[in-house]
Amino acid sequence: MQQIQTKIEFYRTRTFTEKLTDTFGFLRENWKPLTKYFIYVMLPISIVVAFFVNHFFNGYLSFVAMVENVGTPGNQELMKFGLTTLGSAVVSVFAYLVLVALIYAMIRLYVLREDRLNNLSMSEVKPHLWFCMKRSMLLLLVGLLLIAVIGGGLVLVFIGLSSVNRYLGLASVIVLYALLVIILLPMMLATPAYMLEDNLGVFGAYLKGLRLGFATWLGVFGVTFVVGLVTGVVQTFTMLPWYAMALIKMIVSVANKQDGGFFNSFTYDFIQYLTCILSCLGYFVSGIVSLVGITIQYGHASDKIDGVGVDRHIEKFDEFDNL
Repeated sequence: MQQIQTKIEFYRTRTFTEKLTDTFGFLRENWKPLTKYFIYVMLPISIVVAFFVNHFFNGYLSFVAMVENVGTPGNQELMKFGLTTLGSAVVSVFAYLVLVALIYAMIRLYVLREDRLNNLSMSEVKPHLWFCMKRSMLLLLVGLLLIAVIGGGLVLVFIGLSSVNRYLGLASVIVLYALLVIILLPMMLATPAYMLEDNLGVFGAYLKGLRLGFATWLGVFGVTFVVGLVTGVVQTFTMLPWYAMALIKMIVSVANKQDGGFFNSFTYDFIQYLTCILSCLGYFVSGIVSLVGITIQYGHASDKIDGVGVDRHIEKFDEFDNL
């Protein structure tokens, strides 16, 4: 008889070990539906992203080779390189927004469905995916605005201190950079707050994320650090083939070997493109682990600071029969 695994309760106070256990437990329990819809949604996007990223990197190598062998590039080369950079950045950001929407659509369905993510159909995923996509885009825009305001304020402080004393300005750079990191970590909790709490506005999500994040800052840092180590291994493994091929091509390009044979052939470029697709998929898989980890941390902070888990159990009390 197959043992039924206990459903993971997101809004629950946890120890640090339990946070990691539940993060990987959620992935282990739902790896089949996650893999299915990840391939369905993210593989086509990865093919497009890899095209832009690979084209950007090859353009960057050509740009470096031109500087090494010719000197200052012309305006046309600079414009072409700038457009390639912009295109790569736009498609990469869009791809990450889709990934965020997909993972939180799956988390929402896991919470709402009695059958969790078993026997899940695309018709059930689409409404939540579209809902999370709209929210992830709005979250990004407001987040960029907040970072610009915070960063701009820190820069003004640095300029003011530098005008008083050069060494004071140098010390302020270190302090302000540390403050920026301290502020950005709690802001990560705004994503699960906005994606899981339907009645919460985008500014309210950032305020709640900052409030809960500062109250559990060490926990946010710990989960981010450990999950970052794990995802770093995944990214290194998947990125290594593409990076090695790109490095070889860079050496050939800088050496100005226009007749580089196989290294400048269509076959080599196509293989490099395929390895870039693998690299993109590895990056997105790492993103899944990070998003689930920070969601578990958010559920812990919500229960520990606001008692959300207790409130939800009280709301369900009337569902039980009075005997």
